[in-house]
Amino acid sequence: MEYYRKKRILSAKKKLYIALAIIFLVIILIIIYLHCVVNPILIDATEAKVQSLTQQAVESAVYDVIKDENVYDNLIEIVKDSNNDVQMITANAYEINLFSKEVLASAQNNLNNLGNTGVEVGIGTFTGLTFLTDLGPKVKLKLAPIGTVYTTFRSEFTSAGINNTLHKIYLLVKTDVNIILPTDTKIVNTTTEILITESMIVGKIPDTYLNSSQLDEMLNLVPKN
Repeated sequence: MEYYRKKRILSAKKKLYIALAIIFLVIILIIIYLHCVVNPILIDATEAKVQSLTQQAVESAVYDVIKDENVYDNLIEIVKDSNNDVQMITANAYEINLFSKEVLASAQNNLNNLGNTGVEVGIGTFTGLTFLTDLGPKVKLKLAPIGTVYTTFRSEFTSAGINNTLHKIYLLVKTDVNIILPTDTKIVNTTTEILITESMIVGKIPDTYLNSSQLDEMLNLVPKN
């Protein structure tokens, strides 16, 4: 009798161990499936959304800083000779630095708000089946802005007739946003280029400025954070 009782106990323990092993194996398989199948589909489904939301956040920050100001005259000074030809184009380091810092602060704030809002994907995406991507009730994925927003300026000169040159200044804002996935994270890098100001320059412009590299160097001789 004792023999059969011990046998039943051993059998019960064996079944428990087998059940635990099966559960453990199922968990491992689920993790592998999420990592290898679901995560790539989630990334494909969310990366474009995150980039779009990030660009909107950055553009909103830039436009909030620009408002109705005459940005060109604040950032650029043009020195002409008696013949109305351009002798020198200089960048106002103080105004550029101030503008850059205001954009950075506003963009960082908008990205922090974006992180709190997150991005939604359909629950069908979690099946790992492409045809079910973004279908069904929405699930919110957390976003986390990483590090610092970086800015650089770019100039562009375009001929607009005899001795008329259109000068455009672009702001490039680089951001990193982390998508928090079920078994991993994905960093989405976004570069947003925005035309912040333009002006028509009348008079001859030295070739050193027309290739814009010299002016770009002056515009970017400011702290990036």
